[in-house]
Amino acid sequence: MNRDHRLLAAFFLVSALLLSPAISGGQELYTYTVDLLGGIGGSPDVEQGDGFDNTGLQVNLSMVTEPGTHVGVRVGKLGLDSDEFFGSFEEAELSYLTLAGEYRFPQTYYESGIYIGLGGYRLEGTRFGEDDDDTAPGLSLGVTGEFKFNRWLGLLIELSGHYVDFDEAQLFGMAHGGLSVHF
Repeated sequence: MNRDHRLLAAFFLVSALLLSPAISGGQELYTYTVDLLGGIGGSPDVEQGDGFDNTGLQVNLSMVTEPGTHVGVRVGKLGLDSDEFFGSFEEAELSYLTLAGEYRFPQTYYESGIYIGLGGYRLEGTRFGEDDDDTAPGLSLGVTGEFKFNRWLGLLIELSGHYVDFDEAQLFGMAHGGLSVHF
């Protein structure tokens, strides 16, 4: 190997060593995330029970597929009985499971995200004295903001909208907040 080839090889080696922290800095420091959230929500397009003061719970399970890109499952329940009725249902409850892709963007002191997904939704309760339910596929769209305490724990805030073709209501909105654990 002549002198020019050795200098060129040394240049590429030094460049690779100097650039490796910048390249690896764009990668996530975790692979999986579990979020435990509590929240409120409801539907604006039902005649009776259209408030957003209903309470619910949600669990998010996600995996990093690329830096800044997550794929996750959201499982939740929203009690729709803060008013006595939700449409024609008494003691109504919305259950859902969604699969979504999320894009995350680092900010100065938090990480923001946007997601879109498909899911299965079930509205159940008592109608005219008998147990009844309505099941349909739906779409979800949401934004997230995570304030990290350390590399494995954070506070997650999530706002979401859902479109489902139920007989009683089609649009639902929810706001959740809780802990996010990364590993």
